[in-house]
Amino acid sequence: MGAGTLGLVIRPIPESPAPHGGRTHRIVIRKGHRKREARSGSSRGIQRLWPGVLERILDNGDRAAAVARNTGPLDALAKRHVDRLLVLTADVRVTADVEAAVAKAEQRFGRIDILLNNAGHGLFGGIEEVTEADLQNVFETNVFGAMRLVRAVLPVMRAQGSGHIINISSAVGHASWPFGGAYAATKHDIEALSEALQAEVAPLGIRVTVINPGYFATGFAGSMPMAMANPAYQAMRDQVLSGFGAMTAGNPDKVVDAILDAARDAGAPFRHFVGDDGKAWARQSLAARLQAVGA
Repeated sequence: MGAGTLGLVIRPIPESPAPHGGRTHRIVIRKGHRKREARSGSSRGIQRLWPGVLERILDNGDRAAAVARNTGPLDALAKRHVDRLLVLTADVRVTADVEAAVAKAEQRFGRIDILLNNAGHGLFGGIEEVTEADLQNVFETNVFGAMRLVRAVLPVMRAQGSGHIINISSAVGHASWPFGGAYAATKHDIEALSEALQAEVAPLGIRVTVINPGYFATGFAGSMPMAMANPAYQAMRDQVLSGFGAMTAGNPDKVVDAILDAARDAGAPFRHFVGDDGKAWARQSLAARLQAVGA
């Protein structure tokens, strides 16, 4: 894996209630630009949910630009929503790709109102087991790729005087586990960068939200790249893998709902945990830290 997708979604503004509980929408013209959103993700884990997220956004009457290294999963949607879905190809590890994608989406739709930022992939391996190349790859996509997307849309949002950046992190952005340290480290980075970003852009009318999913049935664990095993850690590795097998995965629809709720809610909180297991991991880690500082 290793490359994410950027999606730009144009979100019309509700004008008045429609019959049968539906809504009618209008495109708001501001300084010659129409409103839109931006999104990112890749093909496994939470990223596998993006076609469904896109479909619900489009079915809501919104418009979107979706950018991926592999656009195949979006072909069916693109055929059904020719006028409202722009599909582009980009690799978040390549700055020029990201900048070109954002420029094309802005040229087509005029605005970026929301960035749903989910480029990333996993890595399973002990700290001694993962290679430097493994670490560079996971950080290049999960951290640098995510920040490329943020940096690319910020000038547009600043010019608009508004915007909403939604970074998809993880419950392991607050806790870690054996053989998951490299992946968790990238999510800790997203948490720290998002906290700083929130403070920096709030005076400019731009909001930031972080979504922290727990363990959901997305195929992420089964598809996670694994570092070459060191026999010295085999007993613990087997124990950890056995623990994964015993876990009950949550319904991924809850993650989709959380993402869409955050995108639609002007009062969305900065951080939103999804799943009881992820909340429990975070509480346990935070409790240990509070104890360490004597709280």
